[in-house]
Order: sequence, then structure tokens, then C-alpha cells
Amino acid sequence: MKRYQWLVNRFLIVLGLLGVTGCDWIGPSNDSPYNHIFREEAAHLTDDASSPFCDFSIDYTYLEDENDSIATLINQAIQREWLGDDYANLLPEVAVDSFMHVYIRDYRQEVGKLYGADRSQATSEEEIPNWYNQTYSLVTFVEEGRGGTVNASANYFVDMGGAHPNQWSRWMNFDFVSGKHLTQEEVFLPSAKADIEKLLLDKLIHQQAEQHPEENVASLEDLQQLGFLQMTNMYIPDNFLLGKEAVLFLFNRYDIAPYSAGEIVIEVPYEEIGPYLKN
Repeated sequence: MKRYQWLVNRFLIVLGLLGVTGCDWIGPSNDSPYNHIFREEAAHLTDDASSPFCDFSIDYTYLEDENDSIATLINQAIQREWLGDDYANLLPEVAVDSFMHVYIRDYRQEVGKLYGADRSQATSEEEIPNWYNQTYSLVTFVEEGRGGTVNASANYFVDMGGAHPNQWSRWMNFDFVSGKHLTQEEVFLPSAKADIEKLLLDKLIHQQAEQHPEENVASLEDLQQLGFLQMTNMYIPDNFLLGKEAVLFLFNRYDIAPYSAGEIVIEVPYEEIGPYLKN
């Protein structure tokens, strides 16, 4: 399944490079603006092939950065966010391989000690907890956004045997002229904060009304009955993408709703949010 997903992702990237979207890439001048890394390993806790294992995979897309200082700057910022400070200044392929090596090493060392203790006391395999089998998956995308902007996103899936897996995403935008990370302070007018939050709230009400027609969702109070915005007011998330046609805002699980609601993505066309943007 992972290999199939990789092929699908690769196919979509190729379509973009061929100009199927009708827009030319405004970034690197190379024939291909993207490079791709795929790594996977079933890393067993011990040399015994029947021992628990971590199902590890990274499907990683990054900008072609040979002789391109701006692409390098963006890649380094992405690696710092996606993988951690220790990997920021490494070449992308080295960074991914190093991250995988360290993650699997730590899994075997830290979880392996607990497994060894449980195994020495267990009288049968059925007594060994299932949580020793774990999963780590990271899928990243880099693509053209609004004119002169690079969109970057990472999707994480980590299952360490808890009540449910941890799933979250991180979105970022970069200016391809300067390589600067475009935070919400660089993108949105400070004076428009309340207007944008109201716009997001209205969009969320409409979205949930469509998804739950039997609930007659028409107000904040109705959203709260569904579990939304019970612990926080609506806010502008750091996770947003300056897409070609709209700004997309991402709320991860638990940000504004219970885990069961999943990720919440609110799309606002530029004709609606345009007056609140700096550029």
C-alpha cells in the first residue's frame, strides 16, 4: 500500500511538472523543480524476525537545489521544521537517512529494554503487549502556490500503541525570491485579525451545516453542541497555505474539535480574503 501511494504521489508530481495545471513553475530553472526520496523499513526490536517491529516510512519531496541558494535556504527551513534542528543543514537525502537511522536506533534501544524485561517474565507470546509494534510515517509535499510562493506540507502518522494514533500536519509558505518563511504576520493585515476570524467562523458553520444536515448548524452555539470551539475561540492558525485560488487554513485534531472530527480545513477564496492580505 505504501509503495502504491508513493507511485500515486510521484505521478501527481510528474503531472505538475508537465504543466497539466496550465501554470508554469516560477521557481528553479531546472528541468525538474522537485526531487523525491522514499525510505521504508520494518525495523524489528531484535534479530529475531518474529519480534515486534516499527513500520517506518518517509515519502519526502524537496526542491532541486543544485547551485540554487534560495532553494537550499527553503529546503533547510523545511528540514528544520519537518525533521528537527539537527538535520537542518544536511543535504536532504543525508538528512532523511540520518533521521531514519536515529529514529530506528532509539526505538530499538529504548523500547527494546522494556521488551526484554517483559519477555523475560512472560510465560507466553500472548502476554507480550501489542504496543511494541509501532508505526512512523511522514509524507511531505512541496508545490507551487500563489504567484511567487512555494507551499510545503508534511503529514505525520505515529502509532505508539495508545488509544489511537497521533496524526497531524504542518503547513508552511515561502517566498521564492527571498526564501523567507511567510508567517501569518507577513501575510495578513494585523488590523484584520477579527475580520478574518469571523470569516473563518462563518465558513466553519457553513461547512459543518453541510456535513451534518440533520443538526441544523447555524451558529457558534450549534458548533459547540457538536464539540467545536468548546475550549477556545476561533483563531487564525499558523497552518495555512497560499494556494493558487484560495487560502487554506488547517486545524489539526484537538485544535478546535475532538479527535473524532479529524483535520479541519477551511478554504477561503481570494475574492473574500483579498482585502485582508498585505500583498
